[in-house]
Amino acid sequence: MTELIVSIENPTMMADIKRAIRMIRGVAAVKVSKRSETPNAYTLKAFQEAENGDTIVCDNIDEYLKAVGYGIQD
Repeated sequence: MTELIVSIENPTMMADIKRAIRMIRGVAAVKVSKRSETPNAYTLKAFQEAENGDTIVCDNIDEYLKAVGYGIQD
């Protein structure tokens, strides 16, 4: 199944838009989800760590995998 995302600026039109979309042949469902423009706490923490320079630097993927504890054990 393919999804089509429609962004609505005026929420008062939501009911009319949903009704119109349901009238289109082949539409299986119409769902409403509100997207938060504010990053979640995990993302905000990552931003803060990056701003503070609390990051790792690796020359290649093997160094990265070792730094994050993934991959072949020595």
